[in-house]
Amino acid sequence: MTIKNNKKEHMKRINIKTILSVLLLAGMFSCSKQVDLFPTDSINEANAFKTVADLEQGLFAAYGSWPGENAMYVNAIVADEVKISDENRGQGQFEFKWQYAPAQGGDASDGWVGYYYVIGLVNKVLAASDNVTPANATETTLKDRIKGELLGLRGFAHFQLAQSFCGRYSASALGIPYTITSDIGARPARLQLGQVITNIENDLNAAYNTSLPDAPTITGSAGVIRLSKAVIAGIRARVAMYKASGLTGTEATNEWNNALANANDCILKGNKGLEDASGFSNIWTDDTEAEVLFKLRRTGAGVGRLWQDNNGDVFFEPSDKLKGLYDRTNDIRFDAYFLVNPADQDTCLIKKFFSSSRGPKIVDVKMMRVSEMYLIRAEAKAELDNLGGAAQDYNELRNKRITGYTNESFTDKADAINKIYNERARELCFEGFRLNDHLRRGLPINRLASDVQSTTWQNLSATDFRRLFPIPQTSILSNPNMVQNPGY
Repeated sequence: MTIKNNKKEHMKRINIKTILSVLLLAGMFSCSKQVDLFPTDSINEANAFKTVADLEQGLFAAYGSWPGENAMYVNAIVADEVKISDENRGQGQFEFKWQYAPAQGGDASDGWVGYYYVIGLVNKVLAASDNVTPANATETTLKDRIKGELLGLRGFAHFQLAQSFCGRYSASALGIPYTITSDIGARPARLQLGQVITNIENDLNAAYNTSLPDAPTITGSAGVIRLSKAVIAGIRARVAMYKASGLTGTEATNEWNNALANANDCILKGNKGLEDASGFSNIWTDDTEAEVLFKLRRTGAGVGRLWQDNNGDVFFEPSDKLKGLYDRTNDIRFDAYFLVNPADQDTCLIKKFFSSSRGPKIVDVKMMRVSEMYLIRAEAKAELDNLGGAAQDYNELRNKRITGYTNESFTDKADAINKIYNERARELCFEGFRLNDHLRRGLPINRLASDVQSTTWQNLSATDFRRLFPIPQTSILSNPNMVQNPGY
């Protein structure tokens, strides 16, 4: 069995990042002895960034390097959203079976490389920005906005890493290095998770207080590809929900209130409503940006090829467990997300991110949609014992998604949390949330027998060390201060 040798389109960008990361983040990825590998080892940011326009180009490079597909892929295949197709030739099977190989890399470890690469780019531009003098008032505002976007990306990238490599929130748990420089000689150690989250919050708060626009703005023909205050509020809502899920008592209450406030702020500032049946499917073909608050523009091979290639070979199918959550007749999401074989009404393809006018599998990566904020707000209200308010958000979303829907009420908090959790699975499948949701709630991964070929990879307990991804062995070997996750 060959692993990933036919995922060249998906991995090409990551491989390039790995090479460049040697130059930018030696503390994570370079050899322990400093070697003059390239002239770029000693690039002077003051020479590379002389104008505000230069800073903006540096920002765009960070956006363009964001590994959005990785989060979607590993969340799906490590959790319970997919099953291996008969046509799979090895793609993602080690991760699906929870058999990670730190020394060899792989999809589970690629995020470590990808996100720290983005962080390195961000830190280079931030380091140069203080030496750039705006030419006029317009440039002054733009420079401040760029700073906000950079800080937002840095906090967001560290948050993505924390979820995958640290797991459920505990302030004293082993965290990750929080890097604020691109020092090639750095050897950063892992902080406590509470310190990491505080740094994330500080970066996000600082970003929010810059000249970012409130609502997502359109950039040329690419759409909503830049951060706004609405999106920063949405990320803050995610962080607060992540923290709250691992806390108890007053601390948990405070964080659920933060999640509620930020989700509400995101909805109000984003100024986008929920799409109905007439236009919902157009979101996934990029024919509309309704509901989309932030995305990654794709003009070549993208997220669609994670599941099947353009030759028709299918790597992963949606799991029977996921399909079973939908009302196939009345829920508009089923036809938008899945392409079912009419012969048996069972075998199907993942249709989400399937195609756009730019070609098959070339679809923008949706990083944040307003429907997610409704679900965060509903979950926060339920945790705060506002069951009526939670049901209002829950029902508003489902009324837009299910033809002939009748409003529901919750019998108690446990009922509300369970239903909202399942609604997250229905609404946000393949968008990079499922595994993280299991982690933050401390839930086991339980797959149906029909979704696996062996009971060995059917169930993963909430305490199994494989719930956290291994740090790449290259980082362990090159950095004497780096500590591997337990069990590897």
